[in-house]
Amino acid sequence: MDCEKWLEKLLRTEGTILCDDVRIRALKNGFTRKELKSARKKLGVKTFHQTIDGKTSENWFWYLEV
Repeated sequence: MDCEKWLEKLLRTEGTILCDDVRIRALKNGFTRKELKSARKKLGVKTFHQTIDGKTSENWFWYLEV
C-alpha cells in the first residue's frame, strides 16, 4: 500500500488524529516524512491547532473533510 492510500484509510477510519501520532505510525509502516507530506498535500488533509482555555497548545491535528 502506498502512503497516500494508507493515510486516507487511517484518517477515514479514525477521524481526527494528533499529527505526531500520524508521523510515528507512518514511520512504523515504512513511510518517510517526505512521502507523508506528499500524501497529505494530495489528499488535501486539513489541520488545526488545539486550543485549551483560549490558548493555543503545541498540538496539531490532521483530518479529512467529509
